[in-house]
Amino acid sequence: MWNLKHLSLYNVSRACLQWITGFVIYSNLYVQCTSSVYLTVDPPTNIQVKDLGTLGILEVTWQPPASTNNTSECSPRYELTHQVVNEERWKSVRMKHLTYRGTFDLGKNVVLKMRTYLKGPCTEENEVLSEWVEVIYPESSQGSLESKVKSFQCINFNFVNLRCEWEAGDLGRNSNYELEYWQEGMSQIKSCKKYMAPNGINIGCDFGREKFELFSDLFIRVTGVPGMDPIRPSYFIFQLQNIGKPAAPENLTMTMDASDDIIFEWKKPNSKIPAHCFQYEIQSKNPMKMWQTLSTQRENRFSFNTSETSEPCIRVRGKINIYCAAEGYWSEWSEEMCLSEPSFEFDLKWLYCVVAAIIILMGFCVATIMYTVIKRRQWSKKLQYEARELVYDIHPVQNPKC
Repeated sequence: MWNLKHLSLYNVSRACLQWITGFVIYSNLYVQCTSSVYLTVDPPTNIQVKDLGTLGILEVTWQPPASTNNTSECSPRYELTHQVVNEERWKSVRMKHLTYRGTFDLGKNVVLKMRTYLKGPCTEENEVLSEWVEVIYPESSQGSLESKVKSFQCINFNFVNLRCEWEAGDLGRNSNYELEYWQEGMSQIKSCKKYMAPNGINIGCDFGREKFELFSDLFIRVTGVPGMDPIRPSYFIFQLQNIGKPAAPENLTMTMDASDDIIFEWKKPNSKIPAHCFQYEIQSKNPMKMWQTLSTQRENRFSFNTSETSEPCIRVRGKINIYCAAEGYWSEWSEEMCLSEPSFEFDLKWLYCVVAAIIILMGFCVATIMYTVIKRRQWSKKLQYEARELVYDIHPVQNPKC
């Protein structure tokens, strides 16, 4: 009986302790929540978007909300988010200052979202956020949408010669395209100097050997020629290392070692891109005389056994790897090299040398034969004379001289 009473008192005291502990915890949470809810903040005000005239860089400015003027314990901070150029993801930036510069695609509506947030002693180190405020920077509305260029593409050949091409949209009789570009370091926007216009309409620009910086945004706008009918502008932003197309690999050699392995070697094309930035694709012919890939690698040396391919003919092409560029183009294929082919081309000078050697040898043989014939005649006459002398000595009366 005593054990039952003792157990009942123990359970009651335990329940009271749990109730008191829960009350303290929930009381603290309630105080924190009510203190956080009590303090609110408004979004930034007077948001302005300014085009800096660089074909893609905008400056955003704003003012702090009036509700933060009485909050001396916390300095307001701001969060700005916008879509990343040429990507689907959004970029979020937090800052204290009231200005932001970023790269944007002006060929479509630029959407910015901003809000204010507080965190510090005034919020008991809790983060208090305002509502989002959205700002839209409109795209240009000049010209019809159908007049924009199509299939725009730029290739940086061997990282020296930049060329851009496009297809014309629906143009009127008094319309033509103009390409403008700008990169950081240029004092002003430049225009293309050499257009490709097979039918009088500009559908490409050859920049020649104008120097551009790698790993720096190049801004391009294709719009209408001033003074002619307006064309809806198109904007493009890219970095030159991501559109590079190297030349084909050079100095190809093919040898066979003692174990019948074919050693295929080459050198990177002559360019300012370092060797560690290249990757290569090697192909050989299969029994159907079709090319098949043997390897994709970063080394400029490849070995394989003659049993791996029916015909020891091989070729290679190069591309910038992912460690030096986000994208890029494969080079053209190198010349086809086969082990059965001679390592050098026959030159006419070798034919001349062989013919000259044969003529000299034949001349030497003829001279030798003639010399031998002459000597034989001389020896024959001498022998005849000696024979006559011998006969005279034997029969002096028969001497014709007497």
